[in-house]
Amino acid sequence: MSRVNPYASIEKRTFESALMHLLETEYGLLGGRRILQLLVEDVMGLMEEFYPPMEQVRSGDLVWTCTADEGKKAEPGKRTEEYKTVTVRLPFVTRADLRSRTDGKTPRGKTHAAAKSRDKRRLARMVKAAEEQGGLLTIAELSVILNKSYEVTRQYIREWEEETGGLLPMKGYRMDQGSRPTHKKEIVRLYEQGLEPPDVARETGHSLKAVERYLKDYERVKLLLKRGMETEEISGLIGRGRRVVLEYVEFARQYHPELFAGAD
Repeated sequence: MSRVNPYASIEKRTFESALMHLLETEYGLLGGRRILQLLVEDVMGLMEEFYPPMEQVRSGDLVWTCTADEGKKAEPGKRTEEYKTVTVRLPFVTRADLRSRTDGKTPRGKTHAAAKSRDKRRLARMVKAAEEQGGLLTIAELSVILNKSYEVTRQYIREWEEETGGLLPMKGYRMDQGSRPTHKKEIVRLYEQGLEPPDVARETGHSLKAVERYLKDYERVKLLLKRGMETEEISGLIGRGRRVVLEYVEFARQYHPELFAGAD
């Protein structure tokens, strides 16, 4: 007769076993132990996502749950809570931030400008960090995180894009109807690979007329960049909005960095 180990029961008194017992006795969920076990595993997975171990979080990081980037457009009528989420670690305060406070003093009269510049850098790196971890931030979320108004936060984003010529991977750009630059990006990518417009149209499912319009604007932006023109000037000359021009500038920066060699 085998002897019962008196210590065996200790390791069984876990959160998982307590949750399993709760589901069985208090909620009367049916489906067998295997189904309940799967449910428990899913709950544990959510806990690990929403409450990451502290050893995974660095000092200065901000743990934030946002919409997951599934590569899809927003669906009309679908509520925010119905989209998949992901918990990310945002670099809110970095060593560079600390050094900027200790290495020197801000000149008199430049305090506001310095703070604004710091907030824009912080905003940009958090948006990029979220994207790298599969998450998408909104203007409203950044407004809360930075403790700035919605309009001020939106203005920071616009200024950063104008100053850098890049587009921040915001949720609105990736998911909102009509604001997502992905279709242009794919068209330009195939075009830069050497495909002719009819082939690009066939690959992307767009009309040839639409593809030709996008590529015509893209080529005009490249030409004007080569002439050293700024975003606002290009926008006025080709009759396209600043945000649209910024998209093409970003594509040009990716495929033709030589156009920006003199600006760096």
